[in-house]
Amino acid sequence: MHPAALAEAAAFAGVDAVAVCDHNSAENVGAVERAAAAKGVAVVPGMEITSAEEVHIVGLLPDLESALALQAKIYRHLPGRNDEKAFGMQVIANEFEEVLGFNEHLLSGATTLSVEAVVDAIHRVDGLAVASHVDREGFGIIGQLGMIPPGLPLDALEVSRRTSLPAARAAYAPRGEFPIVCASDAHEPKDVGKAATFALLGRPTVPELRRAFAERDGRFILGGGRPMEDLALHILDIAENSIEAGAGAVEIDLLEDPAADSLVIEVRDDGPGMSPDLVAQAQDPFFTTRTTRKVGMGLSLLAEAARTAGGEFAIDSKPGHGTRVRASFRHSHIDRAPVGDIETTLMVLMAGNADLNIRFRHSIGSKVFALDSREISAGDLPSRLTRMRELIRRGEEELQVQSPRSKVQGPKS
Repeated sequence: MHPAALAEAAAFAGVDAVAVCDHNSAENVGAVERAAAAKGVAVVPGMEITSAEEVHIVGLLPDLESALALQAKIYRHLPGRNDEKAFGMQVIANEFEEVLGFNEHLLSGATTLSVEAVVDAIHRVDGLAVASHVDREGFGIIGQLGMIPPGLPLDALEVSRRTSLPAARAAYAPRGEFPIVCASDAHEPKDVGKAATFALLGRPTVPELRRAFAERDGRFILGGGRPMEDLALHILDIAENSIEAGAGAVEIDLLEDPAADSLVIEVRDDGPGMSPDLVAQAQDPFFTTRTTRKVGMGLSLLAEAARTAGGEFAIDSKPGHGTRVRASFRHSHIDRAPVGDIETTLMVLMAGNADLNIRFRHSIGSKVFALDSREISAGDLPSRLTRMRELIRRGEEELQVQSPRSKVQGPKS
């Protein structure tokens, strides 16, 4: 994936920033920075370093100079030369898709640095050390070492897009030991943005991420997941449509009834509503009134997800009377998308729209968790976000306890 292709894919995916983390090298970071600047996408310099134990650790770095300084150390501890016949060419390119040369280091190999030494090297250039894809056996720190070494000063853990954040929190940081992020780990343009982390930052930089990991100065890691795959992020997309249309209140229902083999999502708003022609256009994947991306894939993908899982999709809207979007699914259907992390959805909505009235209801069988943002309107935004997260986690945990999910076997949420 050359720098210009990465920048184009990031812009198309609608992400604000992308971390460029090639294996054991930062040769192409500068070119990605220049290509992405033209697309309005920020770049966080980075590197995915392979330790002597064959553990992948991502270094997120404050600037290109820091990345190149770390690269120099890694190269000194990276044995072997690349064999193009065995491992392919390692291209160094510029932002104009021109080949400048070829990297002769064995970038697919392991360094001679221990995990502790890798983390220390990242911190010495003021970077953030993130354990990569801890949910994978291959090259994940737990898969390779059987544990996270006590006292290892990691700044965060990263999970792949195959693991939901609720599951990751329960498995790897049940007491909040580490912030958890997720990423697409894209090796091809088509995979850029398939998983993402949402953060409340002043701007997408390493110093701001450091504050977010520590939840200082009003910065937060809000959550993450798989946009346009997890149902929770479909809900987020629909709610953001409502907000951009001028809604001041959004009501969200997530109704699961495993005994009846039913899952229903309904999002209602008090916005200006739509004409019949606009309702029809809204389901066209290449039509959008939004300014945050060039295409309007959200509604059409949700409609496809519902019908694929044996359900239905409908939009009910009239000018001056708001809009209601409803999608139903067979709960047990093998192709039904996972619910994902509803915490992410609600946290992102509040963080970006502090005055929005959000009413949320999640039921599983006869058990119900309800939240109204008006009940946590006191205080500044950071304190409200903290309170909202506490309420969501407690409510969702209580909802899952002894829920009747086992009556119908289906995909995990």
